[in-house]
Amino acid sequence: MILLDQLYQRLMEELFADGFVAAASWREYAGRRFLYVRSPLTSAQLSTCLTAAGERITAGTVIQPECIYVRTTGEDQVFRFRFVIPEDKKFCCGNLCEDCFLFRSQLS
Repeated sequence: MILLDQLYQRLMEELFADGFVAAASWREYAGRRFLYVRSPLTSAQLSTCLTAAGERITAGTVIQPECIYVRTTGEDQVFRFRFVIPEDKKFCCGNLCEDCFLFRSQLS
């Protein structure tokens, strides 16, 4: 969990370094993190900028950023932003899929 917390902290640093965010904060509801951002950009532009900042942070890893616009509250725009770690297939379903668990040792 520490790695993910570091990624969220780095995202905040990137947002302020880029200069398009006047204020930003994380809030957690029902176990989900929401990013409250005050910016002159539209929600679509801001979503693109947030995703780009997340991609810069996670470059060279399997972790991917996911940014979903939720709503505008007063001057703040609210996004559900998270870093997604893809799950590898851990079993064989019997269909001999391209990414079958049984073939993993042969690919290495």
